[in-house]
Amino acid sequence: MVNMKNLKENISKRGLIFVIPILLLLFPILTTDYYILTILITANIYAVFASSWDLLGGVTGQFSLGQALFFGVAAYMSGALNLYLGLAPWMTIPLGGAFGVIVGFLVALPSLRLKGAYFAITSLIFPGILATLILMYPDITGGDSGLYGLSSISSEILITYYASLLLMIGSIFVLLRIANSNMGLIFRSIRDDEDAAEATGINTTKYKFYSFAISGFFAGIAGGFQAHLLMFVGPYIFNAFYSFQAILFAALGGIGTIIGSVGGAYLMSILNEVLRDIAEFRVIVTAIVMLLVFRFLPRGLLREITRRLGLPLGFWSGLKKLRRSKDESDS
Repeated sequence: MVNMKNLKENISKRGLIFVIPILLLLFPILTTDYYILTILITANIYAVFASSWDLLGGVTGQFSLGQALFFGVAAYMSGALNLYLGLAPWMTIPLGGAFGVIVGFLVALPSLRLKGAYFAITSLIFPGILATLILMYPDITGGDSGLYGLSSISSEILITYYASLLLMIGSIFVLLRIANSNMGLIFRSIRDDEDAAEATGINTTKYKFYSFAISGFFAGIAGGFQAHLLMFVGPYIFNAFYSFQAILFAALGGIGTIIGSVGGAYLMSILNEVLRDIAEFRVIVTAIVMLLVFRFLPRGLLREITRRLGLPLGFWSGLKKLRRSKDESDS
């Protein structure tokens, strides 16, 4: 017999998960200030970028230090398609994401046999190679100056805000669905013990290719969106700083949760703007905040808060369902 009290409690807890997206959708009712909405747009972009790394590094265990490669390549591709072929942003952004998939496959090829620190160091090299190639062909890429004059997402900040919000919500939903699926369980098995996963008959090479491709796509659409938001893209975008940002955002919210990246991206985007007036100390203050969180909340701030409130976070509840269904089928 169903325990109505527990059922109501679970429904109310799950309902809280939808409060934040609803508040973000309604936020422009409170203010349409250009500066504030731009901060939130940036947070939405970084949330998608960080969650793309989380699928690859947190869920699959491929701890990449070169996520900026997918972000930057797609940004340049989106910019070039817009600037040279006149394609609209709504076409160039997904095409940039598709190019991120191709790059994901190309990067996976030489990296799949590497593990641990060797893979991390190798992944850090690729963005530098792309940045060098961009500087070598200034007639096409703009060289140091980059590509200017890209079309904006929209002349209306509200449209741009809602476009970024829908991009973020849609991306997180899809990534959570993937992490909740049997594929997500295989990704985690590769992360936890790749040799054991292979021993059970899992083609780990194939699934790591999938992980790279999916991660590359979502990092790519985030990069393409940013290129059109700034109406500019330059070689700076391959800087390791961008890759480290994705990792820090995911770690702050809770690595391996996907949705924790959203909390980390919002928190750090807002904190960076609050500290803008003390720019010379901003890096120090940010580092102190991160160290405190990692020291006292090593599993991530958002994951710890939701754990204490008994809320489902990321794909943990979905994994429990998959395990239960597997146990039932075995029995």
